[in-house]
Amino acid sequence: MRVLTPLVSLFLMLAASSAVAQVPAPPSPQETAEAAQNAEAAPVVSFADRETIEERVRAQVADLTEPGGLTADAAAERAVATSPSMDRAAAAVAAAEAGARRAWQGFFPQLEVSARYTRLSRINQPSFGGALITEDQAAAARILTAGVDDPEAQLLWNNLLDTFSSTEGFEFPVILNNYVLRGTATLPVSDLFFTILPGYRAAQAAVDVSQAQVASERAQIAYRAREAYYQLARARGAAVVARKSVEQVDANRQRIATLVEAGAAAQVDLLQINATLARARVNVAQAESGARIAERALQLLMHDDAPIVLGEDFASEPAAPEAAVEALTDQALRDRPELDALRRLVEARERSIRATLGRQWPQLFVQGNVDIANPNQRIIPQQQEFNTTWDVSVVLRWSPNEMGTARAQAAEARAQLEQARQDIASLTDGVRLEVSEAHSSLEASRLAFEAAQVGLVAAEAEHQVRMAQLEAGAAVTSDVLDAETSVTRARLQLIDAAIELRLARARLNKAVGHTE
Repeated sequence: MRVLTPLVSLFLMLAASSAVAQVPAPPSPQETAEAAQNAEAAPVVSFADRETIEERVRAQVADLTEPGGLTADAAAERAVATSPSMDRAAAAVAAAEAGARRAWQGFFPQLEVSARYTRLSRINQPSFGGALITEDQAAAARILTAGVDDPEAQLLWNNLLDTFSSTEGFEFPVILNNYVLRGTATLPVSDLFFTILPGYRAAQAAVDVSQAQVASERAQIAYRAREAYYQLARARGAAVVARKSVEQVDANRQRIATLVEAGAAAQVDLLQINATLARARVNVAQAESGARIAERALQLLMHDDAPIVLGEDFASEPAAPEAAVEALTDQALRDRPELDALRRLVEARERSIRATLGRQWPQLFVQGNVDIANPNQRIIPQQQEFNTTWDVSVVLRWSPNEMGTARAQAAEARAQLEQARQDIASLTDGVRLEVSEAHSSLEASRLAFEAAQVGLVAAEAEHQVRMAQLEAGAAVTSDVLDAETSVTRARLQLIDAAIELRLARARLNKAVGHTE
């Protein structure tokens, strides 16, 4: 990463400094013996004392943190709370819940209300009734009827003649304006069991998938925030070491300048230490630039432009995992949100397939209608007034085309289901490997941190000895520069090991499935 560039350049600078340092003429045997006695009398830091080691470690990381500052967990919480992807995942859950509510509506009868106005064209209705005999035929028949002696028979015949000779008729009315208000209720009886119920369960499973994806997204964002937090600590640690290196080189420059004035060291030693000091100041600028970049990265994740103050205790070791790697692997396979999302996706697709295949069977409907119409078509002859009628139907429907479409869609869904199952298998293998690597990395980081602690104390002790030897004339400038390089390297290794230990713990938590 870019934040590590100052560390690398600082290593190269100090190594080059010690390599090109000119070695003055060696001291005489008598001077060497006297210098050795003086060096042995100089105080040396003991690295066998555990309390001393912890004290030196805490002194190195003290400049990184302040009481009440931001911790990695707090940074993860802020990043999760302000992440747009979390809002997007929440919107996906809301959409899935709306889909489940829509599927639930299928259990209720489908109600429909419609109103219709129709204007009809005029037509000529046929006329019914009218005279069956002519007037002449009726007059002749009445003459014959008058000769009938029976009065009742004569009356009967006269009535029939009146009926047959009547010219009055009738016809159906033509009503041009038609008004209909219809209410319909349809209950898909067969679909309740073959399509609607499996579809509703598939919609509920889709809600579970969305919620599992929210948990997965939360874990990813929290880990990215913790990673950015520790990278910021690493970058600021490099800047702290670079500034301490400047202080150390400057202090040695003053000592060497004193030795040059006293004639105990060559002028070239002073020139060399001046060049080393200039390069150390350049490294400070580069390290501080890397720290600003790392801080900006964390600010963007948290969506907060306020300056970041670190508050985590990097000198303390995080707790070691209590369970073995096998138990951690089992926990990861059970708790990883990505695996949970895929399992729920498989369940949703299985139920969706059942709902799709339900469409291949015949459909049984019960339907009822209520009509308020003017005129009502069921009333003959039509009347220009509103009348209410109703009807109930049982409908059995089947379409071979829809059966073929349902089977084709089910085959496509089965292929997608198989893909999801294979994704689970692949992710399972990946999780097993990730847990194993994270566990091994944590153990290695813990050993590296312990080694870096001892290495720092040893390097500082060596530096004290070399400085005492230089002042006593038993060492040359290159020895001091080498010791300074060792101290700087040990400081960088200590800070890097402390940060890497916490980052390794965060990786293991993510691998196991800890979302908090």
